[in-house]
Amino acid sequence: MNQIARIILLAAICIPAQAQQLVFMDEEEQVGIPYLTVIVSEQARTLHLFTDAQGRLNLPALNYPVRLQTSHINYPALSDTLRSATNKTYGLKAKINALNDVIVTGQFAPQSVRNSVFRVATITREEIENRGAITLEQALQNRLNMRISQDLAIGNATVSLQGISAQNVKILIDGVPLVNRNGNGNAADLSQINLQQIERLEIVEGPMAINYGANALAGVVNLITKKDFERSTEVSAFVQSETAGNEAGPRNGKHVQSLQVNKKLSKKWSLLSHIQHNDFQGFTGSAPLRTHEWNPKNQLLGSLLVKFETPKKSIYYRGEALNELIEDFGRPQNNFQPNGQNQPFAIDETYTSQRHTHQLQAEGRSDVFKQYNLFLSFSDFQRQKSRFSKNLINGEERLTTGEGDQDLSTYRVWESGGSTQLSVGSKTAIQLGYQLSLEKVGGGRIAKGRQGIEEYSVYSSAEWMIHPKLVLRPGVRFTHNSGFGQQLIPALQVKYELSSLNQLRLSYSRGFRAPSVRELYFEFVDSNHRIFGNPNLKPETSHHIGLNLVAHYSLGKQAVQTDINLFYNQIEDQIGIGQLPNDITSATYININQFKTLGINIQKQATWRELGVALGAAYVGRSNRLQNLSPSLEQYLYSPELNAHISYHFKAWGSRLNLYYKYTGKLQSYFVGSENNTIQLGGIEDYHWLEATINQHISKRWQMLLGARNLFNIRQLSNSGAGGGAHSGGSSVALSYGRSYFIKISYNLQFK
Repeated sequence: MNQIARIILLAAICIPAQAQQLVFMDEEEQVGIPYLTVIVSEQARTLHLFTDAQGRLNLPALNYPVRLQTSHINYPALSDTLRSATNKTYGLKAKINALNDVIVTGQFAPQSVRNSVFRVATITREEIENRGAITLEQALQNRLNMRISQDLAIGNATVSLQGISAQNVKILIDGVPLVNRNGNGNAADLSQINLQQIERLEIVEGPMAINYGANALAGVVNLITKKDFERSTEVSAFVQSETAGNEAGPRNGKHVQSLQVNKKLSKKWSLLSHIQHNDFQGFTGSAPLRTHEWNPKNQLLGSLLVKFETPKKSIYYRGEALNELIEDFGRPQNNFQPNGQNQPFAIDETYTSQRHTHQLQAEGRSDVFKQYNLFLSFSDFQRQKSRFSKNLINGEERLTTGEGDQDLSTYRVWESGGSTQLSVGSKTAIQLGYQLSLEKVGGGRIAKGRQGIEEYSVYSSAEWMIHPKLVLRPGVRFTHNSGFGQQLIPALQVKYELSSLNQLRLSYSRGFRAPSVRELYFEFVDSNHRIFGNPNLKPETSHHIGLNLVAHYSLGKQAVQTDINLFYNQIEDQIGIGQLPNDITSATYININQFKTLGINIQKQATWRELGVALGAAYVGRSNRLQNLSPSLEQYLYSPELNAHISYHFKAWGSRLNLYYKYTGKLQSYFVGSENNTIQLGGIEDYHWLEATINQHISKRWQMLLGARNLFNIRQLSNSGAGGGAHSGGSSVALSYGRSYFIKISYNLQFK
């Protein structure tokens, strides 16, 4: 997979017949390579021949040496000298690794990207390392169709997909939703997701309700954890320090320390462990004394995976823990005592988050089931808000007693699911599965102090190869939601092989998202907010149509991959926030009549020796029909995006240079103006983002990474009406704390 060109001679068998047969095999799939071009040169003439659908090529009887050369977009050149009466089988390695990346998201069983009926994008461990990404937010920064939003008030970072809000993007870890302060998998805080034990990211755009249930209207981001390693013992550690804008030093910026230990206890038992400390000292910027533009954030994260494995099955337990503290320091205020002495104080706030996740999973195959997967998980997330008055002379702290000043929110979720694959003949496979979710939410901001939602689902899909080039995958999911009854959700995917390396995919999916507990029962009242849940909300339903073309061709002597994707989404009864009709000072959750997005994105990637280039462009339109507003406002408002990744490997020096660029166009939307309640057009301005890293191998065990983020030094985006989140509206939207530089030193030790 990782080698650019590796050719293995598998067999050489002499036969008495006066003919030859050559067979070319893909090492990953161990199947024939159709349409492989073979150039046979003998004496003064050259023959251009093509293999059949099984990769076979029959040559006439030859009584003299013949020079054989294979030529194909995705495979390295092969040269060999043939003589008469020989049969040979050749194994080939693909140049474009992405075609053979093994994926699991939405699949019946692990398989290569090119065989999947879904369009699945991957971010490899190598890319995460080369970028110096510590959190999921950093790993997704320059992806097309994705927008990262920051909420400085609560230290939150979320992502939208295909123009659809983060509430409809589901974050999974090994297929299990990640519980967070906003619910079960949706609108997850990307800054709370650690990547150090993640092997790769798999991104599927479009509803994935068949496999992963409600709330995945926009798509899923599935984090696949590392479960295997080669050596008996592996120890790796790194330290990373980064400036925050122009603020640097031990008491400024961001500092990370990480340690991983993996151990094979026996042939069947293995253990993987990891602990990491992220210490962000905050960014002062132009904030007044003692306050910060970006609040300090301290995180401690840990994970443990214990795995039992036999040739036919594997069982593993994965535990994860998060402890996060965000501190919001207030401005100093005078407090003169009767004796004239000043005892200055400040009103400070802290936000403490804790998450503990336990997951038990089994997967494998048996005589009855070709593939099966079962999991059971329990997640406990809680977030404590504390507001207190601090004496700046003696450090004494006293809790304040205002409404909403103290709050503890809890989220506890039991999740269980499983699927199995059955074969019906040689051309049809069937997947059967179930999933149940029991969610309990509590706290002072939830009506009656505690609410819950239960959901039970069964689903089935079939992959039917009606032709060697055509695969259909219909599916259906039946769900019972304790608050909203039954839903039947269908989907259909079609994949057509235009050639061995060019695929066309067409998909239709229906989505469903029940309102979350927060949207139904939230009651948040303090000096700055009055937000209420709405128990009369209706579920969101959606339709998605997607068309994807992946093609490969040669540019000179190099292979080029082109990925063209078109999509259309229509969401009925989308949930948003609006003013209460009888109280303009309060807000509640409402159903918007209809929300639509459509767009196209094109991506190209190519490699010229040590140079790798990936380019992309997207154009996304959004249409938002609000209740009781003019139909003329249903027009689409478009936003362009461009991205690029350039990589060059300096072999002689053992270093690699990476550049990551993204242009994010203006995000336009209609809003109600403050004067005469007129409808106006506003938006968040466009911006450019550029990162650069140099990865240098110092020795076999030591490695150094130097990097710079946000080289254009953009901190705020002007906002003429379009909201940037519940806490991020106003005349500007926060993007970053400015240009920053970082250094990472890694150490790796392995034992046989």
